[in-house]
Amino acid sequence: MLKRALKILANKYTITAVLFLLLMLFFDQNDWFTQHERETELRQTQEKIDHLNGEVVRMEKELNDLNGSNARLEQYAREKYHEKRDGEDVYLIVPDSGKAPVKK
Repeated sequence: MLKRALKILANKYTITAVLFLLLMLFFDQNDWFTQHERETELRQTQEKIDHLNGEVVRMEKELNDLNGSNARLEQYAREKYHEKRDGEDVYLIVPDSGKAPVKK
């Protein structure tokens, strides 16, 4: 039994096949580890694409809201860009960060 196993393992085709598998799994430019990294990168990129597509849909909805209503457009300009009408004063209230000022 042992002689038969050694004869099979010593076969030139078996040795060649094992060497080929080792070469392909570990030493090739497209080895298993590289493929795994590429699949991970592809998955992360697809997640980013999905997130950005969601952002595009949200922004298009917001744009349609702004184009449909002058009151909504004015509210957006006041909140985001601190726009004001003539004769109005705008006061920005900045929350305290809770840190004491640094004395030098």
